[in-house]
Amino acid sequence: MDSLPLVGGRISYFGHLGTVKFIGEVENTTGIWLGIEWDNPDRGKHDGVKDGKRYFSCRVSNAGSFIRPSAQVIRGVSFLQALKAKYVEQFHGSASQEKVILGSSNGVIEVKAVNLDKIRSKFANLGRLREVSLENELVSRVDESGLIRETCPNVRGLDLSASLFSTWGIVADIAVELPVLQRLALNRNRFTEMTLDRSKMSTSFQSLTELQLNGTLISWREMQQVTSFMPRLVSVELGSNRLCELGFSAPIITHSQIRNINLEGNQCKVWTRICQSLSTYDQLERVILASNEIDSIAPPAHNSLILKKLEHISLSSNNLKSWNDLDALSIWGPSLTSLSVIGNPLVESGDEIRYSRPFIIARLPALCTLDSTAVSAKERTDSELFYLSYLSRRFSLHEPGFEMASLMREHPRWEALSKKHGTALGMSGISSHQDRLSRKLIEVQVQRHFACAPSEIGEWMDPTTVRALPTMSLKVFEHKVRKALKIDKESKTSFWLKMNDGTWAELSDNFHDLDWLGLETGSKVLCCVTTA
Repeated sequence: MDSLPLVGGRISYFGHLGTVKFIGEVENTTGIWLGIEWDNPDRGKHDGVKDGKRYFSCRVSNAGSFIRPSAQVIRGVSFLQALKAKYVEQFHGSASQEKVILGSSNGVIEVKAVNLDKIRSKFANLGRLREVSLENELVSRVDESGLIRETCPNVRGLDLSASLFSTWGIVADIAVELPVLQRLALNRNRFTEMTLDRSKMSTSFQSLTELQLNGTLISWREMQQVTSFMPRLVSVELGSNRLCELGFSAPIITHSQIRNINLEGNQCKVWTRICQSLSTYDQLERVILASNEIDSIAPPAHNSLILKKLEHISLSSNNLKSWNDLDALSIWGPSLTSLSVIGNPLVESGDEIRYSRPFIIARLPALCTLDSTAVSAKERTDSELFYLSYLSRRFSLHEPGFEMASLMREHPRWEALSKKHGTALGMSGISSHQDRLSRKLIEVQVQRHFACAPSEIGEWMDPTTVRALPTMSLKVFEHKVRKALKIDKESKTSFWLKMNDGTWAELSDNFHDLDWLGLETGSKVLCCVTTA
């Protein structure tokens, strides 16, 4: 290689990206070594320590190793070099005909094409580009001032994920020449220098509305510093950044319009601290907290922390175990209309998982979508009545020694739901609701079958009885059956209803309810299972 990279610079080595953390000699060896912190820590061998001596440190444990300088250490290309290499096919000359092999023929069919260079010249007009993806194209530097604007001024969406720049200055220099840039993806980059040039940053991102910083190891505070220069920003993604804490200080921002924040795949655990950080964004409508380590949700200590405009939150694949977490969530998000909780112990294990959907619907009064399935007005009514009847049985309202305080403390929605459905405590209304719901529940016989469609089925052997409200959608019914039959997530399922004439009809409309699909007590449903 012509020269050594700089400490803090980014390199690609046989397709693996890393940051140069050290350049120099290593004891008991000869020659120059490069100390690299790899983006993929699995490639590393140590933390910058060799034979007891520290040469550099890594942000991720054991992500470092030493390599020799060589031609295989690639330091990247300019923005326009990457753009032209990907979007401009080279001209082949003046010949009017070329031989082209049809890709779908596996090399068998060869045809002659006329004037392909004319077509290439049309597509070589980079000024027409609106969406540009230079992911993994190893962009490391900007071109001469003005050239990017001259070449592709109409770019609205730009993906620079897995590039080789290390400072925000280079990103700003590229963005300032794209005056209508609205969407910018910088996933899997590493910013080793967070000193921001205010004059440069303040003019570079004026039209930006979406920013992706997944897998960059950027901190919450650093994100706030960067986004303070983006006055129109609406959505920011910070997934898989190993974030344990966000931070409690007010954002460095004067005109925050951020409505969507994605924190999926981090290590955040303490709900109150998460919400303290999020509450500074008063326009927040959508939050993704899937695959974190949240294990409980306590009620807010005071109203200033409530996320008043929050409409959707994903808490999938966390560690929530208590129904009280959902009661507290309804206080944190009084406008919550959409929720994802699949993958939590609360809905995956325990004695009450078969009731999880109606229980959640009853606890969250504004909920319209649960785990990507719509909540109809009919399902809401049935769920709330079911919830009331369940509580009346559990707390034995008519028995001596019943304590209303205990009921209200554990189930704060009881009073509002009782008033809504005209159920007065101590009266016969509850029993009436219980009777109504008991009559509505249907019992379906479900048999597992290891095939993609029905075949010869003899006598049903130990079918599983699944009880469900007829207002339940087929999609929710499928989830319920998967739990009951312990079908793994990788396997595919299809459902077939046995008709009166002995034939099988596939149930394929996930969003129709069971009643509409013709299921009733005694119906036989075949669950066909195929492994992925």
